[in-house]
Amino acid sequence: MMKQLNNNELPEHIVKQVEKIEQQYNKNIELYSDYSDQQFLTLDQASHESNDDVIKVVITNEKFSEFVLSHELHHIELELSDEPEIDSAVTSGKSDFDGRVLSIANSVFETLEHVLVVKLQKEDGTFSDEIKKEYLKGVEAALHPKVELDRANMRFYRTLIMFDGIIFGEHEFDDDWKHEFPKSFKYASHLAEIAEKDDLTVPFKFRRALVNALDAYNEVIISNGYEGLHFHTFLNITPIISKRQLRLSLNQVYQIKHSEYKNRATGKDGFVLIAINDGQGIATLNLDPVKVTPEFYKAFYQYTVEDVFDKEGIKYLIR
Repeated sequence: MMKQLNNNELPEHIVKQVEKIEQQYNKNIELYSDYSDQQFLTLDQASHESNDDVIKVVITNEKFSEFVLSHELHHIELELSDEPEIDSAVTSGKSDFDGRVLSIANSVFETLEHVLVVKLQKEDGTFSDEIKKEYLKGVEAALHPKVELDRANMRFYRTLIMFDGIIFGEHEFDDDWKHEFPKSFKYASHLAEIAEKDDLTVPFKFRRALVNALDAYNEVIISNGYEGLHFHTFLNITPIISKRQLRLSLNQVYQIKHSEYKNRATGKDGFVLIAINDGQGIATLNLDPVKVTPEFYKAFYQYTVEDVFDKEGIKYLIR
């Protein structure tokens, strides 16, 4: 049964964590319990949704409530900070494809956040050896699911689970996994290398790691004989640019790509703004396909980056 948690039912440092976020970002955080019997500890036993000024957090694991609450609050704090975001404004017309691309991208994104969260939870004492042991039991169970998938899809699934297990489990089971699942482990440890190489508290480096990790995961899919997931054109990732680049004309930094997907809002052809340096989409432009002529391109490309960002309402971060 869903029940709101009051401050007097919470550990002091959780109350402090909530107050800090509320004050810093001018939000209200409401915590709820919706406990159910959990066989394993997993990192999705807390979730949150935001509307306007209220962030509602729901936890489902009673035994490890302090850990999952603190974990979710650290995610919320990262989300509210200057961290690049993923979104998508286009559709392939196939909801299962759209959903798959977004859920994989969000999974990679969360694991990158876990590089930071695991450090923070060790500092505040909510991630202990006991909890790590419980968490790794959950990962082990997830790596041996009861359902039968074909070999390639099993690899794709295990790669993501293991990627998170390597990061949050701090490489504890690397040798075992390498022995038991050599292919998936090879893929997952490559992702972990990308995640651990840079200081992810720097938004620019976080974004670069995200683009590189998505590319690496896409390679896994392609190398197993499947069609890639088109992260570059399907997803928009918040651009991070210098003040100098804002003053440049658009064609020096970005190119407009007539998308293979439809604009979800209008149902018409989509036009994506793609960064020249890494080929990653940053925004879907609100253009009427009828008006997009060679003359239009020529004129549009002469606007400054800042003008286009303002006119199109594109959120960006300054490097």
